[in-house]
Amino acid sequence: MNRLKELRAQRGLTQEDLGHILGVQKAAVCKYENGRVNIPNSVLMQLVRYFGCSADYILGTDEVTPLIKGMQKKSPAEGAKMVPLIGMVHAGLPMFASENITEYLPVSDYSFSDDCFFMQVEGDCMTGDHIIEGSLVLVEKDQSPYNNSICVVRMGDEVLLRRVQFFENHLALIPSNPVYEPLIVRSGDVEIIGRVLEVRISF
Repeated sequence: MNRLKELRAQRGLTQEDLGHILGVQKAAVCKYENGRVNIPNSVLMQLVRYFGCSADYILGTDEVTPLIKGMQKKSPAEGAKMVPLIGMVHAGLPMFASENITEYLPVSDYSFSDDCFFMQVEGDCMTGDHIIEGSLVLVEKDQSPYNNSICVVRMGDEVLLRRVQFFENHLALIPSNPVYEPLIVRSGDVEIIGRVLEVRISF
């Protein structure tokens, strides 16, 4: 169950109030809250910006606390550890990824291991998983992730963000945007860098 009703109540909004903010009818908000209708991506992105939390948190697909605006200003002394932001991940056509640390961002100490890094998403290949262009993915280094997980993979000098499915001697790199076709590659032709744990939207 998603957290839309909970977030709306915390702001003291009625369903009609939220409908005005989103540009939809009260009935649509009711359907989103009770799960009768999936929240469209365009509406979800409005909710992310309005409530200041991640899409995963709104949809109830994680157990972490919401990402509050201004959180990037917190220091490790305030209960967070700093994780490097490395290069770019292209979620559409392949591109070269420069793996230089550009800055450090905080994550809660209890949430993730020390072997993590952030990368920024470019492209629209994974929008079906609510991973939009400009968002940040928190990646845990893992060369043996579970089947069908979303991973950062490298083919030569190209870095991709895809859902990975394993076969005997091949991997299927599957986008969640139906505009793009899956890539079938030999296991030896691709390196799995890590598994995506969290998505953060930039404001």
